[in-house]
Amino acid sequence: MERRVVWVYSMVLFCMTILMVRLSVLGQGESLAQAAARQSSSMLELGSSRGTIYDRNGKPLVNREYVTALAVSPTPEAAEALKGLLPQEEFEATLALLRQGRPVAVRSESWLPESSWEGIVSFQLPVRYGREQLAVHLLGYVDESGSGVTGVEKGYDQLLRADGGSVYCRYLVDANRGAVEGEAAQVVDQRAAPKGGVVLTLDREIQEAAERAMDGIEKGAAVVMDVESGEILAMVSRPAYDLLNMGASLEDEDSPFFNRATAAYSVGSTFKICVAAAALEMGYSTGYSYECDGCYELEDQNFHCHNRYGHGWLDMAGALRRSCNPYFINLGLHVGGQAIYNMAYAMGFGSASRLGSGVTSAAGELPEISQLTGGELANFSFGQGKLTATPVQVAQMVASVANGGMSVSPTVYLGTTRDGGSVLRDGETVPSRRVMSEATAATLREMLIGVVEEGSGGNARPDRGGAGGKTATAQTGAYVGEEEVIHGWFAGFYPAREPRYAVVVLAEGGGEGSEKPAEAFAAICDGIADRLYPDSAFPF
Repeated sequence: MERRVVWVYSMVLFCMTILMVRLSVLGQGESLAQAAARQSSSMLELGSSRGTIYDRNGKPLVNREYVTALAVSPTPEAAEALKGLLPQEEFEATLALLRQGRPVAVRSESWLPESSWEGIVSFQLPVRYGREQLAVHLLGYVDESGSGVTGVEKGYDQLLRADGGSVYCRYLVDANRGAVEGEAAQVVDQRAAPKGGVVLTLDREIQEAAERAMDGIEKGAAVVMDVESGEILAMVSRPAYDLLNMGASLEDEDSPFFNRATAAYSVGSTFKICVAAAALEMGYSTGYSYECDGCYELEDQNFHCHNRYGHGWLDMAGALRRSCNPYFINLGLHVGGQAIYNMAYAMGFGSASRLGSGVTSAAGELPEISQLTGGELANFSFGQGKLTATPVQVAQMVASVANGGMSVSPTVYLGTTRDGGSVLRDGETVPSRRVMSEATAATLREMLIGVVEEGSGGNARPDRGGAGGKTATAQTGAYVGEEEVIHGWFAGFYPAREPRYAVVVLAEGGGEGSEKPAEAFAAICDGIADRLYPDSAFPF
């Protein structure tokens, strides 16, 4: 009997022990579950951004402006602070969300007073494009998903996306996913490289000067190129599309999305630079003379000079200054199509240029050598007929004259950066080749300076430094009503001595090159001097 009592007692004690252990485990588990519920977190996205596109000096071309992203806790204090920041309708909609007990992200252009920050966390997020965005055609744009659609945005989309990412605000939430009161929120920046991105050859100061100078030209383009490297320092196309009102731009009959700086046009008398270079390389001197009587007769074709009374006797420098077509027809027929073609091809005519990923300048049209006879050669000799070229190609031609006779390969891409400062130069370097002798280039420069100082390019004369260049009034064979569409050009270098910049201006349907294009050229040169060298001492 006694043994049975002991056995029963032991069994009861054992069961009680098991029960106590079980209750302890359950209690601890409930405490852990409650703690886990209190400490689980929720991420509220404040916004996202892409890598930045910089100019050659590390100045951003996008992400220049910022907006304040606010993470607002569902507290009366936070709601009261938010009240003065949002329009009434937006505030009421936000308040309805806050009353559900969850934090809300909103955007504001205002800053809260220091005393009103309770329950609100702020973060500055970049705005991709500004109100007066520069270089829209070159940079391109992104769609609603943040993917690049055109230009640099498309060409370097993967890199720009990789450097970007999202910014969140982390909250501790309870089991009902409501924010835990008294727990501070934390900003979590998940962007891979907030200052990383692509570095272009553009110079923001020169780009601004070029865009301002082009305000007087409704349709056209401007290109500024470093004469030694071929790096494009500014690229403008007019009209520009409005990034903040894309719908209106889509309906514009003047095609604002079309990049005229990389499109091919009839170049007219700017091509006389190439013809003169070919002649000088063949041994013709600047003293080669011809008497212009106002018309050149070739078989059954008459090629009229813009001066119907004729210029009389001219040498090569005089023919460039007065832009005499008959002189250059005569010169071209003597030099021959082969030599002019070879010079044009070496300068870059007839070849497309990959300026960077997603950005290509058109090839234009360079007539076949077999076509360059008779009237076709006559037209070719003063830049008419089948010949077409882009403003970028015309800038290449000018650069080869300005730099002493070497070819250049145009580019807009410099490299990448992770910190917005140091640049990893990973672009391909294309070796330059000699296009003409240094003596030929020097002779051409002197003659082109004469065009600005004494000839048809007087309106292109800048305030400081001087310049050389060539006007063009290019016939197109296209008509609006009874009037032929005429493109105006001015292509030249700046400053006159030791030139550093090739500057080309096109006015599509803009008439005489000696007028608006020449004036825009001078304004760009003045802008370069004023912005980069504001002191009275000019460095050239």
